[in-house]
Amino acid sequence: MAASTHDFSRWLEGELRSDHAGETGAVWIYKGVLAARPDAQLRQFCERHLKTEENHLAQMNALLPRDAHSALLPLWRLAGFLTGFIPAFFGQKAVYQTIEAVEAFVQTHYQQQIVHPDLIAAPDIRATLEACLTDEISHKDEAASLAGTERSALARLWCWLVGAGSKHAVALARLL
Repeated sequence: MAASTHDFSRWLEGELRSDHAGETGAVWIYKGVLAARPDAQLRQFCERHLKTEENHLAQMNALLPRDAHSALLPLWRLAGFLTGFIPAFFGQKAVYQTIEAVEAFVQTHYQQQIVHPDLIAAPDIRATLEACLTDEISHKDEAASLAGTERSALARLWCWLVGAGSKHAVALARLL
């Protein structure tokens, strides 16, 4: 990665890189579901959420210079695509459960960032992340209401893998 020409702290650059990588993955989750040719209801849900995630990605692109993007963007696209594509074959509820798991992780991630002193000192960036957080909570709540409360053992395992994978992806994206 080339040397950056911006004035972010090392912490903030890593966090914004992880946010950019995460929003890239989110866009590709919905593209993955849509590639599986879901029914009209799920397609509408995904198309609506995809627009929001594309907006978040555009905001991250505006905040984070290209030279600071994750070197692993192709991996984040593939991981996102598979995270959407695989559960789409198990039905709507599996997709909604996956989205709920992803967004629960993202909610915690953004909430931890927003209270950091580097973001308190950067109110414009903080406001952008707070707006994204509001959208992500809405996505999580909507998916949860559509998923229902019943989870098979396979669904619980998959959602745990999604959360653990998200946690590891953030750690890696902060560095690369």
